[in-house]
Amino acid sequence: MTNVTELIADSTWAILTYEEAWQSYINSYVIAKNDAYVLIDSHLRKHRPYFQQALVEIGVKTEQIAYVYYTHRHADHIGNADLFSSRHNWIHLEDYYELDDFSQTFFGHTFTGIGGDLPLLQFRQLPYHTEGSVAFYDPDTKVCFVGDHIHFGQAPFERLVEYGGLQRDAYRHFLQKCKEEDPQKAEGLAEGLEILLRWPIEYLATGHGPVLQGDIAPFFEELIGLVRNN
Repeated sequence: MTNVTELIADSTWAILTYEEAWQSYINSYVIAKNDAYVLIDSHLRKHRPYFQQALVEIGVKTEQIAYVYYTHRHADHIGNADLFSSRHNWIHLEDYYELDDFSQTFFGHTFTGIGGDLPLLQFRQLPYHTEGSVAFYDPDTKVCFVGDHIHFGQAPFERLVEYGGLQRDAYRHFLQKCKEEDPQKAEGLAEGLEILLRWPIEYLATGHGPVLQGDIAPFFEELIGLVRNN
């Protein structure tokens, strides 16, 4: 498997690095807005060379980076936060509190609450994964950057942006198994999907694997029903 950099929507790119140990892709995203760039997540530190190369290929210059937003505090999402000035790095306050003292120095901004407007994007806090896990939403492109609340890291794909029938089936099976083995986790996932339904999402940009396009709301409603129906 190889690393991937690709335009996924208007002025929005995905950068995927492949982690052999996990047999899974790790995603970050770049959005061009108002002559500046917004970045979402930053991979594992070990993947820094490709991450930096991809930013150069996209045309991102350091002085053009306005905001770097993080979906949650795990190392595969904040591993290169030190590449950026702390004043550009934003993370939810509840995840900031869970970082060690040194890692906290990378983040010059925190945001709090269950949802609202940030510069250029909207956010919603999600009740699963980490204390401060969030999804971001771009109302201009209708792309939702969902972090690890739902992802398809090990499901095969042919195109980066696709309807994703195989991925949807894999996630249905995962959620059904989760409902049987860990009902509390399954309920947390369902609650998060209900929160995400408040946005008119057209592209679901996950933390690992392909980007889904089309019928996002019906897919979420089906998954919620799978958890809630006996």
